Amino acid sequence: MTDTMQLLTVPSEAFEIRPIGVIRTGFEEVRDCPMSGRRNPTTSRIELGPEYHDALQNIELASHLWVLYWLHKSDRTARVRQAREGQIARGVFASRAPNRPNPIGLSAVQLLDHSDGVLTISGLDCIDGTPVVDLKPVVPQEDARLDATIGW
Repeated sequence: MTDTMQLLTVPSEAFEIRPIGVIRTGFEEVRDCPMSGRRNPTTSRIELGPEYHDALQNIELASHLWVLYWLHKSDRTARVRQAREGQIARGVFASRAPNRPNPIGLSAVQLLDHSDGVLTISGLDCIDGTPVVDLKPVVPQEDARLDATIGW
């Protein structure tokens, strides 16, 4: 096998991700969710497990957070996102569709408040009960990509 072929071999072993909390939005079904949390900002909560409360120390120093979550009701067999009217079909890796092989959601949200392991946030567009995988502060000078473009 050549070096190039070795690079193209994808490891098949699974790994474990443990949820750190749960999202509370009030949206019971995917169809109830806004198309974009940023364009339709609603207030929701992230409830962390007690073992992670100390990991929130100084979280209020960040105005916005990246929330990584597991889209547990997604279709993991999807490879192509069906086109909406006036759009072209694209592979799931060229879309922001929730149905994908590893349904990891990523949203930048505004942190409004936090107390006793509960974060009150704005700008999340997922269903109630969605498991939270991780939280990270948005760092504007690192996360903004002014040179980014998209051809949609």
